[in-house]
Amino acid sequence: MKILTLFSVLVMIFMSCKTNPELQKTEQWSVFEIEMKGPEEGNPYMEVSLDAVFTNGDETVNVPGFYDGNGVYRIRFSPPTQGIWDYKTSGSDSQLHSEGSFECVAPSPENHGPLKVINTFYLEYSDGSPYYGVGTTAYQWTSVKQSIQEKTIETLGSSPFNKIRMCFFPKSYIYGNETEPWAYPFKREGEENDYSQPNFEFFQNFDRRVAQLLEMGIQADVILFHPYDQWGYDKMGNDWNERYVRYLMARLSAYRNVWWSLANEWDIPEFKEAIDWEGIGTMLQNEDPHQRLRGIHNWYDTEDHFYDHNQSWITHVSIQSARFYQAIEWRERYQKPVLFDEMRYEGDVPSGWGNLTAEQMSSYFWMAGLSGVYGTHGDTFQNDSDSETEVRWWAKGGTLPGQSAERISFFKSFMEKLPIHEMSPEINSLGKPENLETNVHILSKSGEVYLAYAADSGMEINLTLEGAGKYSMEILDTWNMNSIESKIVDSGPYNFTTTIPYTALVFQKMD
Repeated sequence: MKILTLFSVLVMIFMSCKTNPELQKTEQWSVFEIEMKGPEEGNPYMEVSLDAVFTNGDETVNVPGFYDGNGVYRIRFSPPTQGIWDYKTSGSDSQLHSEGSFECVAPSPENHGPLKVINTFYLEYSDGSPYYGVGTTAYQWTSVKQSIQEKTIETLGSSPFNKIRMCFFPKSYIYGNETEPWAYPFKREGEENDYSQPNFEFFQNFDRRVAQLLEMGIQADVILFHPYDQWGYDKMGNDWNERYVRYLMARLSAYRNVWWSLANEWDIPEFKEAIDWEGIGTMLQNEDPHQRLRGIHNWYDTEDHFYDHNQSWITHVSIQSARFYQAIEWRERYQKPVLFDEMRYEGDVPSGWGNLTAEQMSSYFWMAGLSGVYGTHGDTFQNDSDSETEVRWWAKGGTLPGQSAERISFFKSFMEKLPIHEMSPEINSLGKPENLETNVHILSKSGEVYLAYAADSGMEINLTLEGAGKYSMEILDTWNMNSIESKIVDSGPYNFTTTIPYTALVFQKMD
């Protein structure tokens, strides 16, 4: 009897390891979606609740569902582990009660999972694949006409950027941002919004754009609130704010490329008081079933305008600043990855935040990267994606007239070859540190690899190549994107004077 029982157990284990051909297959970290029909009468967005419990062995995940219009309800879940997942849905209406199972299978080669924090200051994919973040900004690209949205997707497909900052709500601002959105997020009559009635088409379009970014390997840093608003979305009030965020979380959280940014420029005075930032951040921390990255972005770049990034609900530091000489200080203070999510933009608008030269924008990425933080690009030139309205990438997307993107691609290609998450930054100032071109930036894994950068000619780069033996050395002209010289050098102190601006040195220990 004991032998038969043991045999039965072994058979059950063997069968559980085999693929079940009858179950729907979903990749690990991909999106498994349940679609259900339910009540249409009344206002289901307000009156009908829906959620599901997913179970795989001892692992249980509670996932909220959402109403998607026309009697359709959805639950989206991204399975974190492989195996058979059983689920049970429940809701305030009996039509939404169901049970089922699906099989989570191994991810495809291009699916590396969501990002996670590694070694305190850096990010990598869940499967251990390296990630080096090179971001861009197109605030309201999903709120403009569809033809411009399609052009933005096309442009991103050939760009170096693997993260984009993007608002959910439309934006009203100078430099061509005075246009009405292609649709409104909620029902709107005249100047009045009805926040109890979402425009499902607007939300569905946003979903689709996030999914397209996912297919291209681009992180979608979704900005939940911003102050540049003439439609009232920044003044909905706490109850509507919470309902909107919960609804967007239910729709988007399953996409592994989603980040939550609570605000663009949270500290603008009137806006600062309009939102319960701590309440929203804590809610996402407690209720997001997939625990996507969470941050909040400042207006002024002085510390008294920073949010307290030590708060537990904040996973990374999102900063508007070009004070690279303080990056190491901020890393140490917050003990989290730091992103310079707005370090001014390449362009030609009169405002100082938007008129960097291409040389400066490209140089800022080297300064940020070698300071141990991730940088974000923007382009404020008027582009040619639409003949009827003024379009600038930083706001509406479209095309990229600037010259920095290909130089940023060159920068990214070097950073991706290095063990970045094992490297530490230092900055040597040859003058006042706020004069950015007088600072030498060095990023190194001691005894193995060193990367140094100077933005001006005639600058002294001094470092010590640790250990015995020799190093390969390469001198890079980062603006012209080429290697000037390669040679072998001895370990120990090394001194170099730049002869051209935008010079980088790469040292790698030889076997």
